[in-house]
Amino acid sequence: MKIVFRSFYIIILLFTLTASNADTLTMKDGSVLVGHVISQKKNILKFNTSFAGIINVKWEQVKTIDTEQPVTIMLVTDELVLTKHISNIEGGISQIKKAGEEWKTAFKSHNVSYINPEPWLLGQGFKISARANVSLKSQRGNTVKDELDMDGEVKFRSLQDRYTFKGLLEHDTSADITTSDNWLFSSKYDSFYTKKQYYGAQLQLERDRFTDLNLRTSFGPHIGHQRYESDELNLSTDIGFFKVWEDNIINADTDYLALNWNINYDQYFFNKITQFYHNQQGLWDWEKSGKVTFISWTGFRFPLRGGIVASAELEWEHDSQPTESIHKSDRTYRIKLGYQW
Repeated sequence: MKIVFRSFYIIILLFTLTASNADTLTMKDGSVLVGHVISQKKNILKFNTSFAGIINVKWEQVKTIDTEQPVTIMLVTDELVLTKHISNIEGGISQIKKAGEEWKTAFKSHNVSYINPEPWLLGQGFKISARANVSLKSQRGNTVKDELDMDGEVKFRSLQDRYTFKGLLEHDTSADITTSDNWLFSSKYDSFYTKKQYYGAQLQLERDRFTDLNLRTSFGPHIGHQRYESDELNLSTDIGFFKVWEDNIINADTDYLALNWNINYDQYFFNKITQFYHNQQGLWDWEKSGKVTFISWTGFRFPLRGGIVASAELEWEHDSQPTESIHKSDRTYRIKLGYQW
């Protein structure tokens, strides 16, 4: 009997100690959740519970929060970053305090942009994201055809800087004869002087031997606007001036000044079941020929498991002044399999 009582006492003690080290959410409907606050972003509070793991709670449904460990609160103005032990939400107004202090520093609850934001939002290091895709096709029989397409992108994002590296490779053969042999590499730097405006520079190298282009080198500055930037929706546009050098296979080499532009858009739909995207970059030779060239990628991504992503894509290349026997536009449809993190 003593053993049973002692075991019961230990269980109660452990439960009490665990509860005393836990955070408490009181919802507006009166329900109470016990666990640990992970973070809050875009009106969603991530809360770790012992009975259901990590759950998403709508921020506007939270009445009060009591946290045992310090949390970092960032407002939408980015002007206030506070680390406190307890935060309170009452009637649309948030207050904060340390244990044993009076409530203070009142602000509207909907102005809370983040709780425990990622380090890069606090000016600490970089957020790294990347994506790599491959598309393979091998056909044998009446037609002998092989296709290999690869592309990838890596981004390093800090509070005030962004580095973007992109690459694309396409090599196709038909009956052992090369029918497509091109690649593209882009290196881009953006410096944010406000939360949404940036300036920077870009270097781009491109080859497409079947359009007479052995190597096009483009370099120059740009200014841009980041209209949206989140996990769910991204939209940025920028415009600048490039110095362009073209090394052609048959025609004479040339160089010129050009207006360049970039459009980058992606958005999730249907509770992140699918993502639509459109990326475009172009050049307008305003100095000499008036030639316009651009390349765009438009499609849908379908996230699978473990970072694996399937994609259906249209690539559209356009040259307003192609060489003889070359069409102005070239469209390629792809089904791709990739990995992103």
